Amino acid sequence: MEKSAERAPEDVRKIIKIAKLHESELTEITQVLRFPDPTQLNDNMKLMLLDDNLLKEIEAGNQLVFKGDPDENVVLCTNNRTYDVKEAETSNSLLLVPDLLFAASTGLDETVNNSMDGDSDSSFERSNTSLNKSTESDEGTKPPRNVEHKDILNTFFTYYELKPCKPRLMKVRKLLDATKYQGPELEFNVDKSKLLNYEALFDLIQASKTELEAELEKIQSIKIDEHYRLLEFDYEFRVLSYMLDLIDENSWALNRISKETTLESLKDLVPYPVLEAMFRFYTLESDVEDGIQYYQYKQDKVCQFLARVLLKSAGRFNLVEFLQAWKDSVPEGMETHESLLSGIAIIDKTTTPQVIWGFIESDLPEDINERFKVLFQTKPKWTVNEISPYIELYATEKLNVNALLTKYARASTQDGVRVFSAKHMK
Repeated sequence: MEKSAERAPEDVRKIIKIAKLHESELTEITQVLRFPDPTQLNDNMKLMLLDDNLLKEIEAGNQLVFKGDPDENVVLCTNNRTYDVKEAETSNSLLLVPDLLFAASTGLDETVNNSMDGDSDSSFERSNTSLNKSTESDEGTKPPRNVEHKDILNTFFTYYELKPCKPRLMKVRKLLDATKYQGPELEFNVDKSKLLNYEALFDLIQASKTELEAELEKIQSIKIDEHYRLLEFDYEFRVLSYMLDLIDENSWALNRISKETTLESLKDLVPYPVLEAMFRFYTLESDVEDGIQYYQYKQDKVCQFLARVLLKSAGRFNLVEFLQAWKDSVPEGMETHESLLSGIAIIDKTTTPQVIWGFIESDLPEDINERFKVLFQTKPKWTVNEISPYIELYATEKLNVNALLTKYARASTQDGVRVFSAKHMK
């Protein structure tokens, strides 16, 4: 870095006098800032505004990762949070000066304390006195003046503002859809180059490790030979059917499902990683008896999946006939109810007979404008409860489902019920 000529104490005193300051009221240290040669500026150096959480992460030596493809807005991820990164302008330029001295380091405390004594009027009087004294000679009273030169590393006119945001997880399912698992006999059809392990997914997804792992569990991704896979729908139905059939075969009570027997009985039909994961997805712990942990199936989850099986095999279905077929398809003792159809089907009770058809949230477009377009093309008017499962993933702390509907849809009242339709109807 090419440095300008250094200033001597005499040069500093001249500037103090020109500024009409009195040297006796200044600290003994003068810091001279020196700008670098333009060719020496480091454009890779950036400023970020951190919240307390990010500051603690850095002070603890934890990893922070910037993520984003060229067509994505960049995010910053800690181990468990995701932050949106946006460039902001400063009202004044900011100078980065290493080892710049502040306050007590320059003996400023005593000067400040003296200036704080008395009321504002006396402070004003002292200021005038100082200006008058600055024109007087203070030969023989000059304190020793130390001049320290400080090099400015860079000048900033912008900084990066970081705000907590929702992780961008829609891409996970899209990436894993290309290699769905359909059983060992059909693995030859899978493009092995598209298989993704955890490290590859973490690099591609704009989310923290904690958020990514939660999403992989939510969408029922299974780790097979170090790669994460989704089960093809029909294959998942086949495995679940094997598991549910054991209830009748072993005369199990619904809260007395044996994990050991289930895994042992089906080990020759289903690969262990798939079987173990499916058991985890669809069951929860119930009772412990004689040191043995028993399980029960998540009834709502099982019933909802079997409803999807029925809806997949037909277009529009007579609602009464569907509800009966659905009831007959679930294990004895499990109860079906219409609320479980939320987010997987549309019910139209305005027709004769009433009808139902499959309409899965995960099949809709990712873009929110396109999603609303499809929703209103499929059904012109929705209640809040009906439409919520299809848009709640876009909700944030500041923008809930009702706020989203206010922004993207038009409200009206139909038969005393508040409904929402396309904002710009022809």
